[in-house]
Amino acid sequence: MRRVLTMLAGVALVAAACGGDDDADTTTAAPTTAATGTTAAPEAEGPPTAPSEIVAEAQTSDGTTVTVIRVSLPSPGFIAVHSNADGGPGPVIGHSDLLEAGTSGDVTVTLDEPLTSSDTVFPMVHIDFDEDGVYEFFPPDETVDIPGVTADGEVAVVGAEVTVEDGAAAPPPASGSTGIDY
Repeated sequence: MRRVLTMLAGVALVAAACGGDDDADTTTAAPTTAATGTTAAPEAEGPPTAPSEIVAEAQTSDGTTVTVIRVSLPSPGFIAVHSNADGGPGPVIGHSDLLEAGTSGDVTVTLDEPLTSSDTVFPMVHIDFDEDGVYEFFPPDETVDIPGVTADGEVAVVGAEVTVEDGAAAPPPASGSTGIDY
């Protein structure tokens, strides 16, 4: 009986030490978004994902790049440009180099393959969650670098209409060629 009482007293001391502190940092479930189907990891398990902010406008392009006017990151990360999938973010079609925490302006993202027609794309903040400087977000298999979220807990993503100019994204002239027909 004495052994049971000693164990109960020990459990009570551990419980008292672990709970009841209103100032304790608590981890809450991270938001899940329909746009990406991804759950952001809790802040305590990696670099901060919020507050993130991204601003992009309608633009004219040759189809090979997308420009983001401004991005604010709480920790190092990337801008990933997602294709249009029924009015929301689809697969990643290009991403920036690693950006430092803070605000960056006029960030140009080169697309993996040129857009062949005008469309809306979705630049999105992605945090370098494992802090290795390598972009790693290619769902469903690789989702290490997670979307950044706004101060309101929403994924930091914006739609941007890209108008592809006629004749844009044409391959450059062959080596040694002037590109002029005689």
